[in-house]
Amino acid sequence: MSPENLEFVILAAGKSTRNYPHSKGIPHKSLVPFGSKKIIDFIMNQIIIAGGKHITIVVADDAAIDAFHNCFVREPEIESKFEQKGNIVGLELLQSLYVPEDIEIKYFIQDKPRGTGHAVGLVYNTIKDTGRNIVMIWPDDIVLADKYADKEEDRIPVYKRAIDTYIKNGGYGNLGMTRQVENPSRWGIIDNGYFKEKPKESTSNQAAFGLFIFDKEVCKKLYDSAIKMNEGKAVEGIVGGELAFADALNKTIEENPEKMKIQTLSIKPTDIYLDCGSIEGYEKALLYTLLTESKFKSENVLFIDSIINKVKNNINKEGKK
Repeated sequence: MSPENLEFVILAAGKSTRNYPHSKGIPHKSLVPFGSKKIIDFIMNQIIIAGGKHITIVVADDAAIDAFHNCFVREPEIESKFEQKGNIVGLELLQSLYVPEDIEIKYFIQDKPRGTGHAVGLVYNTIKDTGRNIVMIWPDDIVLADKYADKEEDRIPVYKRAIDTYIKNGGYGNLGMTRQVENPSRWGIIDNGYFKEKPKESTSNQAAFGLFIFDKEVCKKLYDSAIKMNEGKAVEGIVGGELAFADALNKTIEENPEKMKIQTLSIKPTDIYLDCGSIEGYEKALLYTLLTESKFKSENVLFIDSIINKVKNNINKEGKK
């Protein structure tokens, strides 16, 4: 098996209200700035580094398709303008957004908030003849590998680590990327190979986030449930009116635990985790990437150094009012 045998599914159909006002007026929060690029550009780049060739972006409507398509489309007239003006930095930044021609990008419209399980199931039905398993990606969660880590293995981008691990372990079953959390009852936890949604009790504190690989057997169950849901029939696994993936996932594991128990890939202590799913988290992520991932990071650091004391003093004054 190779990464080309996987379908990378980016969940981008939500309204993104938790990121208002930053996401207001745009189709999805993954289109907001992230260093010198946008969150979606970072995610696409990580998929390509991992060897992925097939990408489906789940969106809310046709307008969202246009917005995402415009992120990747080549603009030779703008390139020419930058060249004529000697704007080499602008030219390099623009060209860095382009997706290689051998990457297949598709779109799937989920016009109502029906859940991750619903999206995965219906997307799987569009690619089932290919035999690919699905890599589901939450664009809220960003993990940056430490490019200056002492060990080479710590410098490998996390999507590539996950895909390499999955393939090394046979390229079947399920895999979840995880991070340690203090309160497991707030998260979806992988415990002894099963998925527990916000458990009251758990022997594990490994929360699934960012990236999850589903075996085809799970996807088939999710598709059946999604169709029933669309038809208004009773379906197991509905949480808050949306189809979650936990029920189908755990049933598949129960049927074949030796093959289907969830493999885990924990992020490393050297990794930087950025939660872009809220206003506070996103602003911290933007600040961090402007200082570390931006084309202008050196200038940005100097600027921050020049104003930091004044900013601190102003914050202290506001706190005393």
